[in-house]
Amino acid sequence: MGLKLLINSLFRGGAEKQFAALAALLPHETLLLLEDEVRLPVPVRPLFLSDHRASTSSLVKTASIPIYARHLAALTAPGDTVLSFMERSNIVNVLAAARSGHTAVICERTSPSGEFSGLRGALMRPLIRRYYPRAALVVANSEGVKKDLLENFGVPARKLRVVPNGCDCAGIARQAAASLPEGWEAVFARPVVVTGGRLTAAKGHWHLLRAFREARKAAPGAALLFLGEGELERYLLGLARGLGLSVFSGAGAPPPDADVYFAGYRPNPYLFISRARLFAFTSLWEGFPNALLEAMACGTPVVSSDCASGPREILAPSSHPGAGAVAPEHAEFGILMPPLSGRRLPAPAPPEPEEAAWGAKLAELLNAPSALKAYSSAGVKRAAAFDLSKTAALWQELLKTAPHHIK
Repeated sequence: MGLKLLINSLFRGGAEKQFAALAALLPHETLLLLEDEVRLPVPVRPLFLSDHRASTSSLVKTASIPIYARHLAALTAPGDTVLSFMERSNIVNVLAAARSGHTAVICERTSPSGEFSGLRGALMRPLIRRYYPRAALVVANSEGVKKDLLENFGVPARKLRVVPNGCDCAGIARQAAASLPEGWEAVFARPVVVTGGRLTAAKGHWHLLRAFREARKAAPGAALLFLGEGELERYLLGLARGLGLSVFSGAGAPPPDADVYFAGYRPNPYLFISRARLFAFTSLWEGFPNALLEAMACGTPVVSSDCASGPREILAPSSHPGAGAVAPEHAEFGILMPPLSGRRLPAPAPPEPEEAAWGAKLAELLNAPSALKAYSSAGVKRAAAFDLSKTAALWQELLKTAPHHIK
């Protein structure tokens, strides 16, 4: 009996990308998905535990956790280890292990305290608190996520481990060298600030728009580029226009003189990121941010919110884990900024102090080529420390010990 891998789906999120990359490197018997949704390349055809899709209601999916668990239990045995990513799959894994006797190793990819609020929080937080402590091992992708699970969800310290996300540095370098689509060369003749990731509440992109408006006062030729899609796209488009910024949105050839570009999902974002002057990351909470690490692998200097989990571990590894930026901090591998409030103020409202600080720092960096060059080199070096070959080896070693941590 051997290793089986489980995740909700293979849509286009960061956790899914990490899962797909590891699936190509970790020897395993079966690839299992709760939903019939595959948008990423994987080495073998998955088995689906339901016919649910991305369009299926999240309430239906949550209510189906016991059904998924019965299906998983029928496919596993006491000698198996099932490694799962993401909350629903993790809970399914633990429930199924109680039936089949397999070893449940679960991996949390974000800070549940930040991710789950409102109705989602009312549904998921109690489930995480109840079932995560029952796993054989609980793996966090950062020290910040580990701390959240320990302090807020009752996971015993003896069951907690940390394995950071990996980065396909060579693959990113190859993709970054590709040619730009038609019309984009003229955009990148200007100083471009880029950001990547899903357009969701966690990323705090509205703060970046408001900060960018301030930055343009000292860097009037600059442009801001969003790479990604998500439920806040319409809101962000409206806010950008409300801030008086000219906007391009779509997949066609862009105009050379827009202020903000929403380029949507791109199969190869690295050819854009590598040509940007700066990568800006305004997340309100994180696990271990793939986007930040991948920007560094592209050689693009990064400025990031010092949110509770992830960025400090990447950019300032020698600092105290509990440290927090109260002013712009020029760390070893990038710039850390004070966390943002998360408030969605109307366009006419004056910038919050943190937004003004972001705007000033973006403008300063756009006009500081020597600092950008130094951070570009440092970022490439730092990203190499998280190469997928290294993190896959950590997973292989950890999984060898998993059976010894049951109960």
